[in-house]
Amino acid sequence: MSKKTLDLSNYLNSDIPENLYHYTTIQGFQGIIESSEIWMSNLFYLNDKSEYKLGVELLKKHLNIYKNGFSVLKATKYFVEALESAIQYIESNESIFILSLTANSNLLSQWRGYTNNGIGINIGFKKDFFKKNQFNIYKCIYDVDAQDKMISHLVTESIFMFVGVCHTQGIFENQDKFELKEFDKAVTIVGNIFMDRAILACSLIKNSHFVEEDEWRVVYSNKELDINFLNRSLYLKPYVKFPIENIGSIISEINIGPNPEQILCEISIKAFLKKHIINNCKIICCDIPYRN
Repeated sequence: MSKKTLDLSNYLNSDIPENLYHYTTIQGFQGIIESSEIWMSNLFYLNDKSEYKLGVELLKKHLNIYKNGFSVLKATKYFVEALESAIQYIESNESIFILSLTANSNLLSQWRGYTNNGIGINIGFKKDFFKKNQFNIYKCIYDVDAQDKMISHLVTESIFMFVGVCHTQGIFENQDKFELKEFDKAVTIVGNIFMDRAILACSLIKNSHFVEEDEWRVVYSNKELDINFLNRSLYLKPYVKFPIENIGSIISEINIGPNPEQILCEISIKAFLKKHIINNCKIICCDIPYRN
């Protein structure tokens, strides 16, 4: 990756850590083990109110830049205007679900934010967990400059892809001779690719104030999912369930939060794991002196 651009494809192919951690309540941990399934939450119901919006605004910004720059090229301007229309679909996409993890196994802000004020568990998942279950997992992007470069590159790459498709169809040269509808096939082909990539990029862009979380995300987008709802008092939170085979084989460790009854909690966790024939994971007690 150069200093001037940030290629989404290269970024998505980055190596993931050997272990990633999911913070949850004791009840949540119990549910994961007993049901052998994980729950993914709808993106719009996470703790960052600017989720997804930051990326969408960057898309609008860079499409507007290119629309003005290509104003003399009929076909390219037509394509960029089509992408601007696609933003409405991208912006309103409610079928994005997230499993949040972190590379940090013992972070106080995570204990406070995702457990019962420190009384909870984080589950260390091995790298193989994501491969075996065909989950695509990516690191969130917090750096403002990196976010801008990635979206700029995504838009630029899409435009050049569109030009390439038009060239193969023999309609880019002397384009003034062709009606705009002649470019619709190329617009559809590249536009669909653009939307998939834009949705993923926007799902990974987070406000820089959350950088301490060091979040990695499994991102899943599919309108055919069977959606469940969890009562959160103020609203119903949408989520989807995914079954996990041989869950014990992909857990590397269990970390117990700053629980005032850590010893009892550890004893009960060991017995619980033994019952479910999970014998090869470490159990670690948090050493943060947090009075919850």
